[in-house]
Amino acid sequence: MNIGIIGAGNAGRTLGSALAKQGYSVMLGSRQPEKLAEWVQIENADNPSIFVGTFSEAAAFGELLIHAITGRKAIEALNLAGETNLDGKVLLDVSLPIDFTEGRMTLFTQTGESLGERIQSAFPGAKVVKVMNHIAAGVMVNPNRVADGDHDLFMCGNDAAAKQAVSTLLTQAFGWKRIYDLGDISAAQATEGLALLASRVASVLGHGMMNFKVSQSTSS
Repeated sequence: MNIGIIGAGNAGRTLGSALAKQGYSVMLGSRQPEKLAEWVQIENADNPSIFVGTFSEAAAFGELLIHAITGRKAIEALNLAGETNLDGKVLLDVSLPIDFTEGRMTLFTQTGESLGERIQSAFPGAKVVKVMNHIAAGVMVNPNRVADGDHDLFMCGNDAAAKQAVSTLLTQAFGWKRIYDLGDISAAQATEGLALLASRVASVLGHGMMNFKVSQSTSS
């Protein structure tokens, strides 16, 4: 499968590298793809399956797309990717509506909305699946770095088949064990908000190699 990644920051590069190692052909989209030349050369030394291009080239390349640009530039990048290149495709969205004010992380979305919903509204032909937006990139691709993988992901989106495709990818490529489907894309209000809690917990721990686990009662 060809996977296009919109964004070549830490999350995009980490996801791209891990997916290439699992046998996927990956193209990272960037505003300045030439700046990735050295990184791509190193990554492709043993397995030449990572390519770079513009946002639109990456979106056209991918049969499944990952959106990995966080902040106010997120929708702008998808506009550059091109609506026609997004139409009909699964868009695994790890972005967050974050601002940093005086060193403190906040969300720029209003109560009752999310960036995931904004993206789905702006690109109705895309099949947006919000997942993994509250965890560090290193945990995204290797859940065993935390508690031997005994922790959970939360996923939401309007298209059931798209969510199944994302769940299969994350299970097979990265080894995730439990992914909770929280319903339609409106649940992104909750999962994006969870990033604020994760940020606070990580600051107490002094590192971001952490995640949350759902524990259920064994009796009714």
